[in-house]
Amino acid sequence: MRLLKVYLLVFSSVLFFLSCGLVLAQDSTLAKNESMVKVTGRVNKKKVPLNRFLTFTVKVEWTGDIDRYLISELEDPIFENLEIYSTSSADFRMSENGVSKAAKSFEFLLKPKNLGMAYIEAVMVKYIDNQSGDGYHLVTNRINVEIIDPEPEPGSRNNLFYWIIILTVLVAAIVGIAIWRYRLKAEKREQGESIELVPLEDEFLKNLRESVDINNPDLSISDTYYHFSKIFRKYLAQKYNIAALELTTDELVSSLKNMELEEVMLSEIQEILRVCDVAKFAGGEGDRSQLDRVYSQIESILEKNLAEANLQNTKDVGP
Repeated sequence: MRLLKVYLLVFSSVLFFLSCGLVLAQDSTLAKNESMVKVTGRVNKKKVPLNRFLTFTVKVEWTGDIDRYLISELEDPIFENLEIYSTSSADFRMSENGVSKAAKSFEFLLKPKNLGMAYIEAVMVKYIDNQSGDGYHLVTNRINVEIIDPEPEPGSRNNLFYWIIILTVLVAAIVGIAIWRYRLKAEKREQGESIELVPLEDEFLKNLRESVDINNPDLSISDTYYHFSKIFRKYLAQKYNIAALELTTDELVSSLKNMELEEVMLSEIQEILRVCDVAKFAGGEGDRSQLDRVYSQIESILEKNLAEANLQNTKDVGP
């Protein structure tokens, strides 16, 4: 009986040490693999707007002999409330303090589906040790992400408030500049500085005398009649606010009669217009002496009205 107990005790001890040795051997093997090959899974943000993308990256890294391990391609991970928009992968080789390092990354560009929580299930990475021929696998952690309200798109109506502020500032600046310029002019007027106004007749007299050299013996009479008619009608249009360029001579004279012009001036205006019409429609060079008379009549009317305008301005300004 005592021998049986001793035998059982010895047998149990042997089994215990054998089992401990086996466990220690398994643990050391796993620790060795885990220390040499590492896998991580991460996202670039924990909260992603519904209208933006999320990047999920799985990275496998190891040190030592960079050609020792063969990393298998990943199967598409399982996503909840996310869909794959695009995928890519890349290999890296480097040396740090004389130690060779290698890495392989798998990147997934993900598009959210709905507001709420989204999940990226654990990803299994399989690889083979080329020295031993053994296969291993590592697993990433499960990742959760919150999908939040969409962000305003550039140029969307949500930015209308900012545009209103900008426009308000611009309008306020323009109004401020206008007020400043108005006050500056008012101050100049108070200091005795006046703005010189050029009478209408002065402008047309200058145009008449500079555009036509009436003493030129080679002057084209027909062209000059047309030029006189055009200048005179423009003056009448601006002076009396009528469509003198579009009206016929009879229509124009009829409009001027309603403005209580002096009979002598009205008669001269009518004569100038009719002579120009005859020369324009009849063709030919016409009579030079009559051309000189038309020039003198137009000049006389402009000078007479200019004198009256200067007299009126003097009365308006006062002493």
